[in-house]
Amino acid sequence: MTPHSILIPHDGSPLSGTIVDALAPLLDGGVNVTLLHVVEEGSAGADSLRRPARSAADGALDGSALDASEAAVQARGATVTRIERRARDVAAAIVDDVAASRPDLVAMTTHGRGGFSRLVRGSVAERVLRACPAPLWMVNPKTHPTARLARILVALDGSEEAERILDVVIPIARRTDARATLLYVDWDAATDTPAQAAKRRGERAGQVRDWLAAALARLEREAVPATLEIARGDVAGEILRAADPARFDLLALSTHGRSGPGRWLLGSIAEQVLGQCRIPVLLTRTAG
Repeated sequence: MTPHSILIPHDGSPLSGTIVDALAPLLDGGVNVTLLHVVEEGSAGADSLRRPARSAADGALDGSALDASEAAVQARGATVTRIERRARDVAAAIVDDVAASRPDLVAMTTHGRGGFSRLVRGSVAERVLRACPAPLWMVNPKTHPTARLARILVALDGSEEAERILDVVIPIARRTDARATLLYVDWDAATDTPAQAAKRRGERAGQVRDWLAAALARLEREAVPATLEIARGDVAGEILRAADPARFDLLALSTHGRSGPGRWLLGSIAEQVLGQCRIPVLLTRTAG
């Protein structure tokens, strides 16, 4: 589904507001954006206030990070609603709001107040990632925003669970006229001799093409130009190497896949990639 409703959890920091620039290719007059500001409190319960965003005719904004994000979204033509909430558990409040409002997309930074060089285990972003029922569009401080979304890198492990990311990728690619590259990362067994490794690589290349044939065929049916790329090495490292801002504008993957021969454990891969990827990351959470 093309995202017409986008929820942005915003902690009030300027870094949290950088998500708006990363979303620029998706923002237009047909999109409604909700800015959700959850303040952690020690008291039980939560207070909420929903109000429409101010128009330019209302005068100058006050310069806060939330107001700056609101103005940036408006400048791109999208409608904005702000929700301010107090809760004991910020991540749980975000997930609850997503479950209740059912946006097409949730967009947030992996860092905000107090965040530095990587995604910290137990952080709000990681906890939302592990429980969010909607697709997630995430960026970190290293992300290079782009005004145009033309090239999408889709990391797959050959499992049906991983390929569910295409449900989100295809409508976005069609809307933005983007091309897709399907990336599979292979590896050599530590016990392989050079001859055994060379033989296994040849066999694996054929298997990978078989595994991803259905995904390529689906993209072709949906009029999304696509190619297949096979890399070898550490899975997270090779995904990050491929996700170069000079080559791609968006990385897409599922947060779960299958483990075992020829498969990755995509939950852990996603967490490793998120903190370092230099382009926005689009994720879906699947069972398994």
